[in-house]
Amino acid sequence: MEEFILKIKKAFPYLTDTTISKLMSLGEIQVLQEGETFIKQGERHNRIALVMQGLLRNYIMNDNGEQITVVFATELQSIAPYKCLFLQQPASETTEAVKSSMLITFDYPTMRKLGEEEPEFNKLYMDALEKTLMNAIERVEDFTIAKPEERYQRLLAKHGYLIEQAPLKYLASYLGINPVSLSRIRKRISTGKKK
Repeated sequence: MEEFILKIKKAFPYLTDTTISKLMSLGEIQVLQEGETFIKQGERHNRIALVMQGLLRNYIMNDNGEQITVVFATELQSIAPYKCLFLQQPASETTEAVKSSMLITFDYPTMRKLGEEEPEFNKLYMDALEKTLMNAIERVEDFTIAKPEERYQRLLAKHGYLIEQAPLKYLASYLGINPVSLSRIRKRISTGKKK
């Protein structure tokens, strides 16, 4: 726990020790084994998770019953059923542990209220919201203007740890391609060949 608190201090240097203690006291530790879910599509709940260690993903099911990964979250990243929190609707995605993971979960209404009352919690809330928004914008841009190989190279440059931690099928669905195409892209990049 101490190591995780040090990482929080490094990531959010404006948080005081008192605020971090308060934050930790409001959270509940949850451990998920590989394949276990935090929330399933269609369920409702009002908790947001901060990944302490491990890797989670949000996925949706397409019309063919295939899982399409839309978000990954690793250490110090938050993940939540956004439709539940912001629109009070059932979750449109399933949140699942890609590998054994430890989370600290928070009641969203409580955190939102603290954000309205205390400047440090407000800054933390705004930072988390901005990061989520920027990641969503980058994803839309990737699928609007970038080719699959460019999407993979951006993923490699910005989130290289995913390449080592996430199974090929999850990476492929996240990039909007099939595993065979992703294998070809990886081979081309590793050998330095052009298409």
